[in-house]
Amino acid sequence: MKKIAIVRYNLSKIGGAEKVAINMANELSQYYDVKLLSILLDEDEFINYDIEPKVTLVNFHKGNLRIRTATLKLTGKLRDYIKREKIEVIFSISPLTNAMVRLATLGLNVKIVFCDHHSLEFRDFKSREVQRFVGAKFFDKVVTLTEEDRIKYSNKYNIPIDRVNFVYNWVDEVKSSDIEYDKLAKKIVTVGRFHSQKGYDYLAEVAIKVLSKHPEWQWDIYGSGDKIIENALNRKLVEGGVLSQVNFKGNVKGTENIYPNHSIYVMTSRYEGLPLVLLEAQQYNLPIVSFRCPTGPNEIVEDGVNGYLIDCYDTDKMSERLLELMKDSNLRSSFAKHAKDNMDKFDKNKIIQQWIDLIEEMTGGNNFET
Repeated sequence: MKKIAIVRYNLSKIGGAEKVAINMANELSQYYDVKLLSILLDEDEFINYDIEPKVTLVNFHKGNLRIRTATLKLTGKLRDYIKREKIEVIFSISPLTNAMVRLATLGLNVKIVFCDHHSLEFRDFKSREVQRFVGAKFFDKVVTLTEEDRIKYSNKYNIPIDRVNFVYNWVDEVKSSDIEYDKLAKKIVTVGRFHSQKGYDYLAEVAIKVLSKHPEWQWDIYGSGDKIIENALNRKLVEGGVLSQVNFKGNVKGTENIYPNHSIYVMTSRYEGLPLVLLEAQQYNLPIVSFRCPTGPNEIVEDGVNGYLIDCYDTDKMSERLLELMKDSNLRSSFAKHAKDNMDKFDKNKIIQQWIDLIEEMTGGNNFET
């Protein structure tokens, strides 16, 4: 059985990239010997997502570290592991691990793939651009989440388009595929870590505009993260007089414990890759109101059919559209009926087959079907 490794910097973090890495490892473990490598884990070694028994989880460090001072040591550990286990294909999930993976594989007969979980618009730190350059120029393949970013990568880094693939994220099937939408529910929901990317400053503006007009409505927020951003959101909601209508739920495991009993999903992100939360919301038949941010919402939401896409970052228009849905339960029901219209292209089996095809192509194997 071929050996592959999926590398993430810290699997203790709670976010889309961690979920994607673990989902990918779990599914591919049916066909390959999969090693899930976390460069480090938090002190408590907490991981928010379930890992299948077939997957071998390895971490090289526990607790915080300064990446610059520890890079050589951990790269050495990673290299030793790759050599000892005779890994054939390595997937670096997002840029943070690119330099380490490239250094660890120098001179080894192993294929390396850089999977960028975010849009190219995502530039939260300067080294991300350096790491992306390493992935684009010195890896065997780059995988993006959308065709739009595939083309951008090829153009920006002047690499052949056939060295860049795009593969959508998938969402696990909900146990009950026939979920009934509750058009009488008066709850909005947002899921996302507290980070500037997620646009919680915009969310505060929208929440104040709509909740102040509808005191019977509530807005639930699931996630954790930057306390400065969370406190700023809290302060704005207090100033706007709607804090009592907003519920900070923290991190909750399982989509079945998040999306039911809500009536609208709202996303105010500045940029995304391919937001899993929108796909998850659609599984629960929720109408979506989202900024038309780069990238992803355009590929998931059909404007005026199963949700509204709002030009970036027009909080007045978002508030207007959200109020339309809040006032009209029949409109919400109509959107809910079409929530899953575009789900076929995010079919789990199709996407897993794309990953298998890529692995077999890179290892000179014979393609097989799931």
